[in-house]
Amino acid sequence: MGKKTLFINGEVITVNPKDEICSAVAVEGRKIIAVGSTEEILKLKDETCKIIDLNGRTLLPGFIESHLHITIYGTNELSVSCKDESVQSIADLLKKLKERAKETPKGEWIRAWGYNDQRIADGRFPTKEELDSVSNEHPIIVIRACGHISAVNSYVLKLASIDKNTPNPDGGKIGRQADGEPCGLLIENAHMQVFQTAGFSREEIRKAHIIASRHFAKKGITSVHDASGYGIANVEALQEDCENGVIKQRVYAMIGALNEAEKVVRYFVDLGVKTKDGNDRFKYGPVKLFLDGSSSGPTVWTREPYDSDPTNYGIHYYRQEEIEELFIPAHQKGWQITAHAQGDAAIDMLLTCIEKANRLYPRKDTRHRIEHAGIAQKDLIERMKEQGVIPTPNPAFFYEYGDGYIKNYGDRAKQMYPLNSYKQAGVPAAIASDCPVTDFNPMRGIHSALTRLSPTGKVVGDKERIGLLDAIRMLTWNGAYASFSEKETGSIEPGKLADLIILDRSILKTETDEIPSIQVVWNMIDGEVVHEELHINEHVG
Repeated sequence: MGKKTLFINGEVITVNPKDEICSAVAVEGRKIIAVGSTEEILKLKDETCKIIDLNGRTLLPGFIESHLHITIYGTNELSVSCKDESVQSIADLLKKLKERAKETPKGEWIRAWGYNDQRIADGRFPTKEELDSVSNEHPIIVIRACGHISAVNSYVLKLASIDKNTPNPDGGKIGRQADGEPCGLLIENAHMQVFQTAGFSREEIRKAHIIASRHFAKKGITSVHDASGYGIANVEALQEDCENGVIKQRVYAMIGALNEAEKVVRYFVDLGVKTKDGNDRFKYGPVKLFLDGSSSGPTVWTREPYDSDPTNYGIHYYRQEEIEELFIPAHQKGWQITAHAQGDAAIDMLLTCIEKANRLYPRKDTRHRIEHAGIAQKDLIERMKEQGVIPTPNPAFFYEYGDGYIKNYGDRAKQMYPLNSYKQAGVPAAIASDCPVTDFNPMRGIHSALTRLSPTGKVVGDKERIGLLDAIRMLTWNGAYASFSEKETGSIEPGKLADLIILDRSILKTETDEIPSIQVVWNMIDGEVVHEELHINEHVG
């Protein structure tokens, strides 16, 4: 047993089965030992315990981020950010890249991330000629905010052996000029293949994990479901950095990669490990593939054509038999399975595979998942419920990409990330940000779940809005459930691990529009304080 800490006079949102709100909690060591009124908890006081007076502030279970890319976020922080307020045009970006080129040894990569052609003043991607003007002695890659598209210079095209005669890869497209020469734009698998070559050293990965963990802790994130990035070595680095304390959050690692995910899946399935293997710091999660593209690209695979282009149904990566050949044996061996599936056609494909796997090799409590499940229409939600499938919707996308959804998908946009429909159907959706695709701050996700506001203030599907306690549950207990951890984390109940956060005010008394401004002032993971900017009363005994 460790030292005892009593939290009193607060607004304790327990997220227990009754959604009870209490005022006090007792923690001993790494476990919660009691929840109740301030008077009840103070009876546990002794001469050595620490007492923290919350003074009406909210105490919550730590947020569980059910889909983000911890390594990619961290490595982005080592790169040029197109989301910086100083980058409003391509000219601004080129200036930033030239500054980076001056301090980067020749031949080493210059990377930029977070580019959004739909919000930049020019309304397009930079050309290879514009990027060549930055440097012809460095490989340069500018990655779109969605992580599925990039613009590169001639150095990169040569490095990747992409020229006029190079065919489009399966599930991808090479942008071309009128004469057939590559223009520097790489879409989906064409981007993924080049992105893999722009990798980082192990030391850079370690630095990236330190940065990401610190940033996530500051926003109250205590567990992350890492949605894969750079392949086998990335998974191994995650495990090592979790066990060495470099990453403070608990990590549930999806087994896949942005490029050639099927090879990574086969490697780990053949290795003899399976979902839930590991410990309470690092666990193997589901095997994962990419079935289609980006919701904002737009490149998702749809059953009906885009409203913005009646000839376009998006991009898909695999045939039905290919994902079944990979996923059904994994299911049989005890793996949870999942895939990036944004469009309704992709969701349909994954559900068909899950249905077949469950029929051929029945086993209890599989909790197979769908990452994002963007255009999740009623028939697909019913099938999720029947198969016990967990989707990970991204309401924060509306805040950044909602206007594009309306333009590209029309009325279908109202049904995207349908949180209320999930709630009504009893489908335990776990809210996620897909960081770095959008802001990982859980307060942004909560606000978007309540409002579904686009950048121009349009409500994208008012019937799919949910209440505050529902949104908190989807960011805590549901995330724990999606990773088979609901008995240890996700709510404030006796016996559970002490993953707790304190907000700077009462969230229940905060106006909806003010929720994004709420700050996390204190974060405890496993009984250890990992973030603290306290101005609250505490004393011993």
